[in-house]
This record gives sequence, structure tokens and C-alpha cells, in this order.
Amino acid sequence: MTFSSLKLAAVAALFAVTSAANASLLLVEQYDDFWSTDVNALIDYANNNQADTSAYWGEIDFTDDPNGFAGDIAGSNPWPSAFAVGASGKNHGLNQTFFARITGNIATDAGDFYFRTFNDDGLFLFVDGELIINDNTLHPEKRFEGFKSLTAGVHSIELYFFENGGEASLEFSVADASRQFVHFNNANSPVTLVPEPTTLAVFGLGLFGLALRRNRNA
Repeated sequence: MTFSSLKLAAVAALFAVTSAANASLLLVEQYDDFWSTDVNALIDYANNNQADTSAYWGEIDFTDDPNGFAGDIAGSNPWPSAFAVGASGKNHGLNQTFFARITGNIATDAGDFYFRTFNDDGLFLFVDGELIINDNTLHPEKRFEGFKSLTAGVHSIELYFFENGGEASLEFSVADASRQFVHFNNANSPVTLVPEPTTLAVFGLGLFGLALRRNRNA
């Protein structure tokens, strides 16, 4: 086995490990200068356009007005596009008109689960493709909750948040039957963020390729 082959295999395995680690979070994709109260318009736009910014987060707690946003859990972060350029404030153009798509997978035991948002403006939340929070209005910060009974296993999360002027804020948390709401990556969270199956396949192929090359060299 040549050194270049070993290096290539190591890079492939490292890429797979890094991808799996990142995918064990929620992907936040922000689309600037577009918004709609129609969830189908948001889905269509996201499916046919590249996000202006994207990042992986374990906690979904964003605002452009940290002094005014209450939420339920202390602390918040700038929106990805604003963070990327060091912008702040609800009057900055990047915080005025946009939408965000937030996607990921969670592993759960069987049971009843509650999903809570504090948001300004509206949003749509799907769990396993079922719409459980449907807020298609422009408004100051409001609290919404959705409920779903889940089987043991892996379930998909897809949230569309839209903003059109004023404060732009979103806090997204989860609880089991105890109704103790926490961020998804909290140590006491009733769910576990997990990679998508395709990412797990890439991870496995990367490790398999490395092992195969090592065996050939033996």
C-alpha cells in the first residue's frame, strides 16, 4: 500500500467521522430576502435554491434582539447570516426579511412528546412529515406547542420559520410527558440527535475503505 493511498483512506475516514458528528445536530439553513406565510412556497424555494448560510446547531435559540426576546430558556444566538458577517440588531437588513429551514433526526423511546416554540414571526413544524405546529401569521413573540406520540426509533424534524420585519426570534425545545422543556442537545433531553441514514452510510464506507486498505497491506 502506497503512502498516498493510506493518506487518501485516512482523509476519507476523517471526513466520514466529521460528517457524522456534524449531522448529529440540527441543520439550520437561512434563505435571505425571501419569506412567505405559505409553507408550500417555503418548501419549494428551499428545494430549488441554495441557502445563503447554513450551520449545525444542537440548540435552536436565535434572536436579533437579545434584550427583548424572552423565550423560556436563558441565552440565545444571532441568526446564521447575521453571525457570518458580525451583524446585530433587529434593524439590520439581514435580520429583516428571510426564512430558515431547520432539519434533523431524533431517536426516542416510545411515548408522548411535546414540541414548544417561542417565535416572532411565524413557523411550520413537521414531525415525521406531520404538521403539528401551523403558525402562518405575522406577530410579536408568541408561544406555540405541538404534540405527537412517537414509537421507539428515529424520527424526522423539519421546521420552517419566516420573518418579515421587526424582531426575528425563535426558541425551539422538546419535552416528554414530564413537560420539562429543554434544548434538543441538553443532557436531560428526552431525545437524542442522530445522523441521517445516508450520513451513517458514508461514515461506514469510510471506515470500511480504511480497514480494507490496511488488510491489503498486511
